[in-house]
Amino acid sequence: MPDRQQAATGPLDHLRIEPQLDRRSLPHIAAARARLEDLWAKGTDHCASLVGAASIAGRMTHLDLDLTGECALKCFYCDRTPDRYNGVPNRRELTTEERKDIIRQAKALGATTVEFPGAGEPMLDPGFWDIVEYIHTLGMTSVVFTSGYHLDEADADRLYRLGATIFLKYNNIDTTVQDRMVGVRGYGDKAHGAMRILLARGFNRTIPTRLAIDVVVTPKYHDLSGVADLFRWCRDNNVHSYIVTLIPEGMADHKSILLERNRADELIEMMRRIDESEYGLHYEPSRPMGGGYRCRQVNCGLFVNLFGEVYDCNGLSRLIGHARTDSLEAIWTSAYARHVRQRDQDGFCLVRERQWEGSDLSAMGRKLEDYESWRAANAPDEIVERAKEMVGVGRIELARTGAIAVGSDG
Repeated sequence: MPDRQQAATGPLDHLRIEPQLDRRSLPHIAAARARLEDLWAKGTDHCASLVGAASIAGRMTHLDLDLTGECALKCFYCDRTPDRYNGVPNRRELTTEERKDIIRQAKALGATTVEFPGAGEPMLDPGFWDIVEYIHTLGMTSVVFTSGYHLDEADADRLYRLGATIFLKYNNIDTTVQDRMVGVRGYGDKAHGAMRILLARGFNRTIPTRLAIDVVVTPKYHDLSGVADLFRWCRDNNVHSYIVTLIPEGMADHKSILLERNRADELIEMMRRIDESEYGLHYEPSRPMGGGYRCRQVNCGLFVNLFGEVYDCNGLSRLIGHARTDSLEAIWTSAYARHVRQRDQDGFCLVRERQWEGSDLSAMGRKLEDYESWRAANAPDEIVERAKEMVGVGRIELARTGAIAVGSDG
């Protein structure tokens, strides 16, 4: 990461707020002093009261849905686990019509947001535009995590008209570092270009904003002063700062590249100090999310992967059901799913905390650990049992180059 003087001459320098301007008077900052969630991207701005009310009423608010597993990048920190690779033996991907039906079911359960976290690059899915159009007709918000590698002005205009929110992969202002992190030369320039397009189209001109940066902080490529520059740029320009440490899953499931717990605490504390001293924002941070953001996915949503397998979230991913064996309503209201939602998540990220505590289960083993413990104390949940049989748990494991069938020649 370049130092602060170098960062000031970067490709987005013309968008920086002049030092003499009172940052506290910026409209989005003023709004955030009354409701911090106004700094979160539209569609993800689920405050505690909203999630609490939905929980009492038994409603969903959020659906995570994987599209294609195809991607032009080779990110060393990719958190895809075996359940998120296409090409896995004996597993059939959802069709566009099946995905639209799942979205319809989620809408009926109360969901207002459909998020595409990306097993791969969502925009490469052949049904991408059909699905985003469908979400718009239902009055829901699409939240698209994208590398920006395939985005042009026409795409940005179409996404804007369809009410989408964009999370752009933007790990570093330095284009060389961007290239190294994704393993593709020239990506950094494309990311800068995509950012300029999205800003020009006005994705950051609403409150809450419709533009976020997706930053994975790693020990090798980041220092706190560099992250601070990027964080200030986000605050100044009404861009949601989704700045987080590695999810220790998939290709990032290696202790040597995990950002240790103490450094994660330093990261979020640094952002808290900047918010308090420079923007007049006061909150209690929650590891691992910076800037006051608190994930509540486990309490308010479900994640459906490429094959219809249903999990509590796309990070931890406790297996809850399967969309081809049971309806989303049956899965949402099942005994085990209600058990998973019982604890108030409030920003807590179990997958990271568990790894920091030294848990060393396999990728698929982690997805069933909690269920097996719950089943021993209660009784089997037929919905989870059917999902386990459908998934074929134990027959797939993660290889460094992708997912393979255990015992196969692949």
